[in-house]
Amino acid sequence: MAGSYGAEATQGERYRLSFTVGGLLASQGRALAEMYLNHLNHAVGDNIECSSQTEVGESIAAIRQQAIEENVLAIRTDSANRRVVAETTKRLSALTVRELAYLAGPDSSTSDREALMWIAMCRYYAIVGEFAVEVLKKHYLVGNLHLDFDDYARFIANKATWHPELETISEGTAKKLRSNLFKAMAEAHLFDKNSDTVVSFLPSPSLTDILMKRPDSFGFFPMRESSL
Repeated sequence: MAGSYGAEATQGERYRLSFTVGGLLASQGRALAEMYLNHLNHAVGDNIECSSQTEVGESIAAIRQQAIEENVLAIRTDSANRRVVAETTKRLSALTVRELAYLAGPDSSTSDREALMWIAMCRYYAIVGEFAVEVLKKHYLVGNLHLDFDDYARFIANKATWHPELETISEGTAKKLRSNLFKAMAEAHLFDKNSDTVVSFLPSPSLTDILMKRPDSFGFFPMRESSL
């Protein structure tokens, strides 16, 4: 796995399996994205959209300690603060500058911010992105809206054929990963946990325009891309 930041590519490599806290982290993501943009503005000036993904990762890493020291997220204990800031900044590093600017800006709706944080989670954790494409979206497209832990278990069993690390994690960690994934889907309003059903998604015109630069992102959502 190359580096601690940015989207994950898993061809022949181990999955990142550290999404054990926080759910979607939508409000935390917006707060830290605003800090990041302020930092990048000071670093490179007004032309921030020309920043490379490497500069994105470096700037996000730079605000991490500041966010912890200032307790920007207003988390009660130091250990929890460090965990949540670390987790949120990792996911933000998988977004583009334009996506981060929209996430932090005044014009984005709550739904759009949740969608961007779901995209961030799917990109940073390839196993989450693959679940979104191969299970969540597929269920929607074939009209099978019921989704539960059994579907997740079958997905993991299939992936374990090529990723033996999935069989070596503890039972407790495995349950936390499953729970946090379902929590994130529910918080992104892509899944109704009370009825175990997939909820369709339709991005706003503003978000659609941004994601057209990375059209693979639409694959993470229960939607028909022909409707765009």
